[in-house]
Amino acid sequence: MLKRKIDFCFKGNRNYVHGTDMFNSLIKIFDKDITNIDFMIYKTTDKNIIVTDSNTDNTENLVFKFLFVKDNKKRLLYGLETDEKIKCRYDYDEKSIIDLSFINLDKKYIFSQKETKYSFIESIVAMNKYLLNNLFKIEKGKWYFTRLQLKKIPENYLPLKLVFVKSFNLKLTKTEIFIDNQSLGYIYFSLV
Repeated sequence: MLKRKIDFCFKGNRNYVHGTDMFNSLIKIFDKDITNIDFMIYKTTDKNIIVTDSNTDNTENLVFKFLFVKDNKKRLLYGLETDEKIKCRYDYDEKSIIDLSFINLDKKYIFSQKETKYSFIESIVAMNKYLLNNLFKIEKGKWYFTRLQLKKIPENYLPLKLVFVKSFNLKLTKTEIFIDNQSLGYIYFSLV
């Protein structure tokens, strides 16, 4: 049985645990040798998280589910918020990712072939948010990263291209992820 507490810090000016930090923490636990990933975020939290593989009916504390395959076995993890508030913060320059990207609104994609100091997940989340903000000029609401489906974790993620696929009444959007013109999976955002 797996049960591990993960302590987080707030990213930039956010006051919730960022989905990219959750994902990066999970990858550190299992290394990059996992496939068929389905990472679903159910709510935001300003508390630290316990990761467990014990089946839970406690949906009130459920922050995420993380499905994947490792060593030819399907695994399912649950991220449950604790009572422990987050007490730290670190700098995050999302704009530096965007500044190295090229956007084409007519063809509904964003592209980058420039390396940054940020991880794969940080890059695709920042780029997709920027793409959505430009495709849909929304006055009210905020885009949140809510789901990621990946065939595998890429060793090298450049050149990276995100192509908007569809919107479900702006409540949920789906964008396809390409690395070197090969489809790797999908990222979903919700407008709240």
